Amino acid sequence: MDEPYVQAMLLQAFARYRPQLQVQSADDSSDDSAKPSRLMHWREYESIDWDAVHRSSTVFSSAYCFRKGLIRKAQMAFNIKLYTAKHPESILCTGVPETWIFELDDVDYIDEALMECFEVDHGMKANEGVVDPRERQQFILKPSLTGRGAGIYVFDTKERLLELLETEFQSDDEEDDDDDDDNEASENAERSYHAVSQIREWVIQRYINRPLLLESHQNRKFHIRTYVLAVGDLRVYVYRHMLALFAPHPYAASASKLDDQRAHLTNTCLQAKSAGFDESAAVCLFWELDLPRHKLEHIFDQLCRILADTFTAVSSESTSFQTWSNCLEQFGFDFIIDEDCRVYLLEANAYPDFKQTGDQLKFVVEGFMDASVAMAATKFLLDDCLDEQTTAVASTACADLLEVFAHKNERRW
Repeated sequence: MDEPYVQAMLLQAFARYRPQLQVQSADDSSDDSAKPSRLMHWREYESIDWDAVHRSSTVFSSAYCFRKGLIRKAQMAFNIKLYTAKHPESILCTGVPETWIFELDDVDYIDEALMECFEVDHGMKANEGVVDPRERQQFILKPSLTGRGAGIYVFDTKERLLELLETEFQSDDEEDDDDDDDNEASENAERSYHAVSQIREWVIQRYINRPLLLESHQNRKFHIRTYVLAVGDLRVYVYRHMLALFAPHPYAASASKLDDQRAHLTNTCLQAKSAGFDESAAVCLFWELDLPRHKLEHIFDQLCRILADTFTAVSSESTSFQTWSNCLEQFGFDFIIDEDCRVYLLEANAYPDFKQTGDQLKFVVEGFMDASVAMAATKFLLDDCLDEQTTAVASTACADLLEVFAHKNERRW
């Protein structure tokens, strides 16, 4: 892994299984004639030797090759829509904000694009004359592919949506202008790229404009970051130590100021570079929130049920999510809670930004890394030579992993 914050934790976790396991960095050019009987690629997605992973039962990887049905917002929304149509009893019917896929190649065609999500258009028209922001129908626009809060906006009028889209398309044009100095080969490649990517894809979700607010945190909006481990084909585990990530500005005072992203967006990566950033105010442990224990448990129960049905939904669509038996992957799932303690799934992230956890709660990521490496060691790398000591070390590391899903829809939660 390229991120030093993560790399150090991984090396520390793998060290617990020496000498049975040996770790070699990607830039280590030493010529080791002893070919390992089992090999695991734990690295960036683009650097994994997918041909070797696909062809060999003794080569493993820290990611799935095909998982766009989970991590791309539009694709996940499509898969969930298919699933809930067949399973109206699923918690996903209420545990995911109403979502529309929004495609546009030019702002001049916004009316035609809105015809595909007419509920949004009707909602904006219904806002005319409604003063109380909590009574207005509000929506949130998200690019299908980006993460870390990039390109996300809240709107409740067609005029604001048009303004936001014009800004997005203008920024794209400026990026194109910056490429004018490239050599001829690069220019030809750029033309080919833009010829097939002129259509921009977003999702529009109904905005949860009555979020749970806590006086102990100055009534700032927050979301829950949950680390999830998917193993083989397929078992899914939730890491019990979850995080609450807070926006820097109070929400109640800014509910009508939709352009105040520091009140509406809770991504800490948007805050970390700001002057006066206070890590302890931005991130805390979920289980230490100022809520009664039974409410925390109720939230956690909903969250686990949503995860179970989400993996049921996406794993049933093999064209966009394929689970190979020799892979595992870490995901970061984001949830929001409304004022009635109802939980909603926002998105799933591959290669989550672990660094946003910060230094004070670094032990949460360290524990998740320990558990993930222990799972890799016991399920893949050392499963045929486990001794009592190794089993005990792995069992301790996995103590806070809770299984919520197993393949063939054997829900554990």
